[in-house]
Amino acid sequence: MKLLQILPLALVGLVAMPQANAVDIKQSNINQCIEGAVKYKVADRSTASKLCNCTINVRSNMTIGQMWEIESYAQNKKDPSGLPYVKKMQNDLQQCTVGLDLKQPQKPS
Repeated sequence: MKLLQILPLALVGLVAMPQANAVDIKQSNINQCIEGAVKYKVADRSTASKLCNCTINVRSNMTIGQMWEIESYAQNKKDPSGLPYVKKMQNDLQQCTVGLDLKQPQKPS
């Protein structure tokens, strides 16, 4: 992923964007996640909503500096999984699945 190449354009868009649109982008990501989970029969809509809200919220806490550091690791063919915030994020993402009835993805009908 060439995150660093597109980041300046994304930052310009974020600066010019009213605050309300940031929530719309987050909700759009949640909606896409839900649709994918239902489409691939991972979960029913209610369970998918819980899972997707949680995972998108966890991922939305990542800072730009953290994204850059992960991208740097990837470009240098290093594994970022040892970074403290990556470990925390992985643990938080695992917590999103606790108590949910999730299935292996299946091809859509």
